[in-house]
Amino acid sequence: MIFRILLWAVGQQLALASRYSPRLRAQLTRDLTYTVASKDGIARSFVLRNRTISSRPGPSPDTSATLIFDSASQAVRILLASNAVELIVQGMARRTITVFGDPTTVLWFYEMVFGFLPWRRTPRCEMPGAYIKHDPSSKVADRITREPAITQLDPAWRGAVMQREKLVMWKVGQGAPVPNKPVDFKHVVDTTIDDLETQA
Repeated sequence: MIFRILLWAVGQQLALASRYSPRLRAQLTRDLTYTVASKDGIARSFVLRNRTISSRPGPSPDTSATLIFDSASQAVRILLASNAVELIVQGMARRTITVFGDPTTVLWFYEMVFGFLPWRRTPRCEMPGAYIKHDPSSKVADRITREPAITQLDPAWRGAVMQREKLVMWKVGQGAPVPNKPVDFKHVVDTTIDDLETQA
């Protein structure tokens, strides 16, 4: 019962937030359906369409990913835990949690959506005694060099000008070609088990 209420509350909160929170709407970049369920028959589907979220009870036939817990009590314990993602990954490894669909979608959804809920937000804290603005009376003030703001380098600063000209970002910003730019670079190299054994 608690699991059913938790999923309903999450659905209501997300439906409201997806209509009024620019931060959440900016993260809803794709349409998909995500289902959270338990083996004892409780399920809820979250539908992401046109940068809004709605939810409905039960599994969805066109779900993109489904997360199934062994029991409702296990689901509540994990979903409310501060290290929920770690527990989900451990459950997947131990096969006490089943995932249908892309596992990365499961973790993406949890981090993005469940992390937005009020009870999951990390409270902000400031370090005690943090040096956030210039204070001449501070013990470290004499160790901090403060220079006036400038809009361009003084040509007399030959060392600074020479070092700036070596920066790739500076060169590209001036329209120069990127040096040593890879051509047709393949980000993922396909290897077989035989290749790996040969390298070992």
